[in-house]
Amino acid sequence: MLISLIWLPTNLNAALELARGEKAELNRNYITEQNELEKAKKLVPGSIDILSHLVIAGFNNDDFKTVLSSLNALENKTIEDTLLVSELNEIAAEARDYFPSDSLIKILGKRKPTEIPDTAYQRYLRKFPRDIFALISLASSYAGQEKYKSSDSLLSTLLAIDHTYAPALNLKTMVKREINEPDSSIYYCDQLLETNHQSLFALSSKSRTLLKTGKNKIGLKLAEECYHLDKSMSYNLATLAIAYHLNKDYKQRDAIIAIAARDSDGESYMKYAKDIISNKVKFQN
Repeated sequence: MLISLIWLPTNLNAALELARGEKAELNRNYITEQNELEKAKKLVPGSIDILSHLVIAGFNNDDFKTVLSSLNALENKTIEDTLLVSELNEIAAEARDYFPSDSLIKILGKRKPTEIPDTAYQRYLRKFPRDIFALISLASSYAGQEKYKSSDSLLSTLLAIDHTYAPALNLKTMVKREINEPDSSIYYCDQLLETNHQSLFALSSKSRTLLKTGKNKIGLKLAEECYHLDKSMSYNLATLAIAYHLNKDYKQRDAIIAIAARDSDGESYMKYAKDIISNKVKFQN
């Protein structure tokens, strides 16, 4: 298991952290795994074992910066574990659907995917109906315009092609909540949590769905669980503010709002929470 580590006393901590990381991987606790592996990497930067498992953890945590940097570091290295090689190859193949295809890049030009009009995606998908990145891009655009039924339908088409595609499952949890299908929203959250027991978005989105249906204490518990895993996730900071508000813990609510105000990304997510707090948006059924 630890074949690429040099057995010196200075590397014992790295070996232990790798072992803890691999145990977390077996338990599908990928946030814990990545945290342990990042510590090990600082001690043994070139370890094939550490880099390989960072690819797995990063992919399951939707951290493609880690996935790509680790795959690049593994280039031209020999991995003796054939099962591990197979898993890395599978991840590398699946990761292609998280980026525009060559044919879509021609349509995009220098524009970002979010800058393309819906009509362009619609024309493109008539020619390439199984392009997963184009499907999720259009579904996301529909959701952003509150065309939830159209988004939901497109996501179902996408998931019929790849039922494990995390961005589609993530968006389904929100869309189903917005069209008042909470049981379905929770179903998709649980699908994500089956794959990754520490899926941050699934935990936070499930919290919102439970809060929306009046299950305030359970919703707060999930938002706090997510916060303990990652205190910087802007989406969950907004969820946590909503949860504290609905549980009438205004001191904690205001503290979380203050934390989110430290960066613009957090503030943009918090606007939705503030609209709920001020009753500008009706949240609970």
